[in-house]
Amino acid sequence: MFEQVEDYPVDPIMIGTEYFAQDPRTDKLNLTVGIYQNEDGQTPVLKAVKLAEQRLTETQSSKSYLALTGDTEYCRVLSREILKDAFDASLVTAQTSGGAVALRVMADLLAQMPKPPTVWLQTPTYGNYVPILKAANAQFAHVPYYHSIQREITFDLMLDALNAAKPGDVFLFQGVCHNPTGADLSADQFGALLDRLEALGVVPWIDLAYLGFARSWDEDCEMARKIAARFPECIVCITLSKSFGIYRDRAGALFVKTRVQDKNRIHRAVSAIVRSGASHAPDHGPSVVRTIFQDDALRRLWLKELEQMRVRVAGVRQEIASRERAMIGTENLAYFADQSGMFSLLPLTEAQEIALTRDHGIHVVKGGRVNVARLSGDDIEKLIKAVSEVTSVS
Repeated sequence: MFEQVEDYPVDPIMIGTEYFAQDPRTDKLNLTVGIYQNEDGQTPVLKAVKLAEQRLTETQSSKSYLALTGDTEYCRVLSREILKDAFDASLVTAQTSGGAVALRVMADLLAQMPKPPTVWLQTPTYGNYVPILKAANAQFAHVPYYHSIQREITFDLMLDALNAAKPGDVFLFQGVCHNPTGADLSADQFGALLDRLEALGVVPWIDLAYLGFARSWDEDCEMARKIAARFPECIVCITLSKSFGIYRDRAGALFVKTRVQDKNRIHRAVSAIVRSGASHAPDHGPSVVRTIFQDDALRRLWLKELEQMRVRVAGVRQEIASRERAMIGTENLAYFADQSGMFSLLPLTEAQEIALTRDHGIHVVKGGRVNVARLSGDDIEKLIKAVSEVTSVS
């Protein structure tokens, strides 16, 4: 029977990790990993998380199942925390196992509609969107977003391509700290995008994975608030893996704003899809988040730690730009300083990307994505020198 199974595509991040493990060099550098790391190369457990976990250990009285859409208090606290005054009574909420499950639940819902909408995606964009949409048999199409060699957002091209969308279609895009490019829309560009979506009758679907890593937690939530306040229907997917450093504990959420008359039906649909897939969300990570948000002292401590992570990543970006100018006198990587979040794309051709790994032992995700948070000390100079060498060879 199993001889009939065809080869499945392997995630490029997983391939990169495998290639790194096989590399015998001792001075190799792994920039494929998609998690925050401090200057010592560690992904620490935040103090606020530890304290919340201790409290849960002492007070939690049951490990029974939650409702299919999760802990209602977690959903209430998180939705009001993120949406503030844009919170709407017609909001359908679900606790999910990270952002990926929130994305999959929504993809299934769209694909199962009698007239499935097209989901429009930025190119390049988060590498798991297409596999999730394909697995759900959802319809999707692409619009250009970023030119890696020119190192700039192709905003006008994106808006022009969106004109092919039909009323009722969906535009799936990321909020702050765009993965993999690190290039975020300006406030004016974001406003123009919402104008175009509204004019076309396209439903915005925003994915927020790096809240607090661009400007601050509160400021980074603003995009979702503006969307929820403006559109009668919208979708918000959340993962808190990075913001709280709880990657393996899978804390996420799905918010679906509907018209009032549709709320109960959409809630039943989301519940049914959750039941047929993840069935029940894990509770530990979300309980940690809920505990922190409901305690002023823990919330202040967490915000302080989140800001420390943001400042470190921003500092690495500034250091890449300044060291390149000092070492080589060029500004090929100066754009790093103007971007945000953990990821950026190196301005490399495919041949140059291969040379970066082959000749210098620097492993990146296919397409040139690097995790800026992984860099510190001599690693920064190693990357600058290697990029300069591979791009100077004709």
